[in-house]
Amino acid sequence: MHFNKNLIAKNFSLGAKTYDEAAQVQLASAEELVAFILPYLKKDVQILDLGSGTSFIAKQLATCEITEVDISAEMLNSWHERPSNVTAIQADFENLPFVKNSFDLIISSFALQWISDFEKNFSQFFELLRPNGTFAFCLPTNGSLEEIQDFNINEFPTNSVIKNALEKSRFNEKLFLQKTIQQKFQNNREALKFLKRIGANSPAKTRLPLKSSTYKNLGDALSWNISYFIYTKNDR
Repeated sequence: MHFNKNLIAKNFSLGAKTYDEAAQVQLASAEELVAFILPYLKKDVQILDLGSGTSFIAKQLATCEITEVDISAEMLNSWHERPSNVTAIQADFENLPFVKNSFDLIISSFALQWISDFEKNFSQFFELLRPNGTFAFCLPTNGSLEEIQDFNINEFPTNSVIKNALEKSRFNEKLFLQKTIQQKFQNNREALKFLKRIGANSPAKTRLPLKSSTYKNLGDALSWNISYFIYTKNDR
């Protein structure tokens, strides 16, 4: 699927100030992902965080050397007291400015659903990892936000598509699991407001912005199918 990256950056920039308060599911997923990768962390590990947003990952791993990449400068700038060992770079993670064998761990939480070509980009990430490097990520997958699928919201990737791309990119599976979370709201207006506050409205080039009149039949809950992947560059 083709994504309008300028529109994505604009929407997330508009949502930067309210993201931390609204994105509780995203925060919980980032925390769980970090817990999963702790056994893979070694001394002096070099980490690349793709789609870092407001630094949910880096704030939990702030003693590590971390390079954060996000398409939105406003999201990156929301962490005013970023320590010296955490570097922020505004960039599109489908066009990364790094050389091969730069990182020991590539991590991403709730961001890689914006990839237009999984195999192409996973191959790029493979090259960026050092030998025995780890690729760990979580993202919403097919079936997420099913309550509003009839209204042309962006489609989420399937686990089979992601796994196939990982295998073709020569990664080796270490962990995979999926969880379903239902996020409750006071009413449909609050559910709609949530999507706007996290910058997730109108993500694709051909989609219309979310409007109250269009989504008047939206209920008071949104469902997330969240998949976790840990893959390595070489067998250990």
